[in-house]
Amino acid sequence: MFVELLDKLRCPNAHEDSSLIATASRTVDRRIIEGTLGCPVCHAEYAVHNGAVEIGERAPVSMLTADARSHERMMRLGALLGLDERGGLYVLDFISASFIRELAALSPNSQFIALTGRREMEGAGIVIRGRGPALPLAKGCARGIALDMATPALLRSAAQVLSAGGRLVAPADAIVPDGIKMLARDDEQWVGEREAVPVLSAIRRAPR
Repeated sequence: MFVELLDKLRCPNAHEDSSLIATASRTVDRRIIEGTLGCPVCHAEYAVHNGAVEIGERAPVSMLTADARSHERMMRLGALLGLDERGGLYVLDFISASFIRELAALSPNSQFIALTGRREMEGAGIVIRGRGPALPLAKGCARGIALDMATPALLRSAAQVLSAGGRLVAPADAIVPDGIKMLARDDEQWVGEREAVPVLSAIRRAPR
């Protein structure tokens, strides 16, 4: 995992927001290969092994079919996420994460976090192994998120991790969480956009 993206990770336990602290036993070119991430609030520890952060329960790993890895599917995913030359941080689930190398070529200024059961994912800034009820990421840090398996809790979490205007791609039967505006849906997936949070300014009365 890239050291530069460490500030995007968060402890998944329910408590006040805080960045994780890294202790590395092996690094290569600013990338932590072996080490531990610790939470300064609840003191939970998460192992970094073979460059992947182990957070949450192990998710089942399924084989990818040729159709799942097609060029057409990759281009569709890039379009749904709004991937372009501006770059940004994108969070990709198992099938979507298999396209990181190709998507990085389309948008060299972008960074990617892979939610996958595989230990190594070429092109990913962070690989997270394991799955919990929430994404272990900072609020408002991502421009796009693509989920293959989407529980209501995970979708609510994804909505919080997205920045305003960020795209969320989820299975067609997944419930659209609050704060996400539906843009399009077909038999396979829907894509929505994170709505801006209205800012309420207090109006002070002038003294008489």
